[in-house]
Amino acid sequence: MENKQIALNHSPQIAFVAGATGFIGRFLIAELLTQGHQVYALVRDKQTQQHQLENWLKDKRVSVTELTFIQGDITQPNLAISQADWIELAKVNILYNSSALFAWNLKMQQAQQVNVEGALNLLKCISEHCHLDRVVHVSGYMLTLQDHLRQAGVCIDQPEHTNWQRVYQQLGAYEASKIEAHYAWIKQAQSLDIDWTVIHPATVISDEVTGEIPVNQPIAHMISLLKRKKMGAIPATAQHYLPLVSIDYLVKVIGYAAAETRLARSELLVAYEQRLTLSDMFNIMAAQVGQKAPTRYVSLDLLRMILKWKWLAQKLEMSVEMLDFIRTEPLNISQLKQFAQHWHIQESDLKKSLEKTSLWIFQNT
Repeated sequence: MENKQIALNHSPQIAFVAGATGFIGRFLIAELLTQGHQVYALVRDKQTQQHQLENWLKDKRVSVTELTFIQGDITQPNLAISQADWIELAKVNILYNSSALFAWNLKMQQAQQVNVEGALNLLKCISEHCHLDRVVHVSGYMLTLQDHLRQAGVCIDQPEHTNWQRVYQQLGAYEASKIEAHYAWIKQAQSLDIDWTVIHPATVISDEVTGEIPVNQPIAHMISLLKRKKMGAIPATAQHYLPLVSIDYLVKVIGYAAAETRLARSELLVAYEQRLTLSDMFNIMAAQVGQKAPTRYVSLDLLRMILKWKWLAQKLEMSVEMLDFIRTEPLNISQLKQFAQHWHIQESDLKKSLEKTSLWIFQNT
C-alpha cells in the first residue's frame, strides 16, 4: 500500500491551472512542471501573459516544453474557451483552482462574480469536457476557525441556510466570498460525483531564495508600510500572530495533495508549525527595510473603530477587513505534519523566508 501510494503521487498529471498568473498559480505551475507534469494554464490575455509567464519560468530554469496556454475567462460562458482548445483539454485529469479576486473593500457583487460564481463556472465547464480524477480548490485558513465562522453567521452544518448578506457585511466581501465559495465548490463537486480537495493556506510569504512576492499580497503591504514609516504601532496584543506559510512549501503540498487518495473529498490546512509573534515578525521585516519596528500595541477594537472612518482608513492604508486574519488561537496542523512526513517535504526556515520577502519589497518597490 505504501509503495502504491508513493507511485500514485509521482504519476504524471495532466493539469489545468486557473489563476495561472497569480502568486500561487505561477509558483504552482513551476512546481508541477519541475515534477514532470503536463500543464494547461488558463489566461485572459494570452498574447501578453504567455510571454511574461514563460520568461518568468525560464528565469527560474523551469522547462516550458510541457506547458500550454489557453485563452479564457472563468466568469464567461463555457470559460470563453475555443472549441479547438476544448478538444485539446479533453485529456486533463486534474483541475487546480488558484484564481481569486483579492482586494479589501470590494463590493459583494464584485467578489461573488469571480470568487464564487467564477469558481463554480470553472468547475462545471471543466467537468463537462474532461474526465477528472481530482479537483483542487485553494481557499484559506480562516475556513478552519469554526468559532469565527459561527460568530460571522455561517451555518456550518447547513451552509445553504446562511444569510450571506449578513456575512458579507460582517467580514467584508473578500473573506466572505472565499467562505461562500468554499461551501459552494464542495457542494457542486459532490453533486458532480468528483473527488475534491480543498487547500487552506495561511498567509503566504515568499521563499528563502528569491523573496519574490506581488506587492498586493497582505504581507507585502505590511512590509511596505514599515518601509515608508507608516506602521506606528503593532495591531492587537503580544499574544497575537499572523499564521504564515512560504510559497515554495505551499505549492509542493498542493501538488502532492492532488494525488493523495487519503485527501479525496477532504480539506487540508497548510501553515508553518513555526510561529512568530507580531512583534517578532515586525522586527524581522523592519530590519530588512532599514527602519525601526513599532513597539507599542493598539487594540483591535480601537482599530476597528478608527478604520470605520473611510478617510482615516485611507490615510493609514489599512482596512478593517484585514484585522480578522490576526489570531491568537493555534492552528491544528497535525494532519499536515503527517502528510508532509510521508511526502518527504520540510518547512523552510520561516525567519529566512520572511527576511528574503522583506528585502525583495525593499529593493523592488
